[in-house]
Amino acid sequence: MNVVIVEDESLSAQRLGLLVSNYDPTIQVMAILGSVAEAVDWFSHQPKVSLPDLVFMDIHLEDGSAFGLIERVNLMLPIIFTTAYDTYAIQAFKANSIDYLLKPIDEAELAAAIDKFKWTQLTRPSIKHRDPKLATLVNWPNDPSSVAYKDPF
Repeated sequence: MNVVIVEDESLSAQRLGLLVSNYDPTIQVMAILGSVAEAVDWFSHQPKVSLPDLVFMDIHLEDGSAFGLIERVNLMLPIIFTTAYDTYAIQAFKANSIDYLLKPIDEAELAAAIDKFKWTQLTRPSIKHRDPKLATLVNWPNDPSSVAYKDPF
């Protein structure tokens, strides 16, 4: 599994990376991004096939909000929010949130959040890992070019 950490406090980012690695050494941290601008640039230049499976994201970053970042790059990846603020939980769950962890991050809560993510992936695998024909079929009802059925008499 590949993850990205979006965190403007370098010590918090390093600690989170260490906790993730201690929990599961097979998890690879692809990048640690310290600002909205850096994250927008990174996500904008990543090919869809090399996007991370999961994002750990602080809400208050040095140059803006995580929600602004999500909106700017239309980020549709699963997110575990890691923040010192408990006031954004509802907004976070509207933004692809898997979990909402308050700092300082508790190892058991982090493990539970990662397990929850893994469980959701087993029960509903991501489209990006499926066959393109299957993705087309899954998205067919939302495709405006699909043929409409006739109205009943």
